[in-house]
Amino acid sequence: MVDDLPDIDEAALRKISRIDRAIVKMDRDDQGAFVAITNAIEHHLEIWPRDPATIRLLAQALDTFLRARGVDPAAAGFAAQLRSLTQYS
Repeated sequence: MVDDLPDIDEAALRKISRIDRAIVKMDRDDQGAFVAITNAIEHHLEIWPRDPATIRLLAQALDTFLRARGVDPAAAGFAAQLRSLTQYS
């Protein structure tokens, strides 16, 4: 079967999906701000040419914002996914 969208990074998108689901489960008032950053990451994973530096910087911004708002990615269940995105290549 031929992949209809060969330029999309499916593995990284699954990581973003897991992060998004965890953020929704937290049911926070500021959830929209987190989702705005994950949407930006998702967009950059779906376009071509993909800029890994942009993805890394957005992931770092998400990590920083999470910590500034008192959210521990490990406790929320997505530390490994976020770490992988901050090291995206």
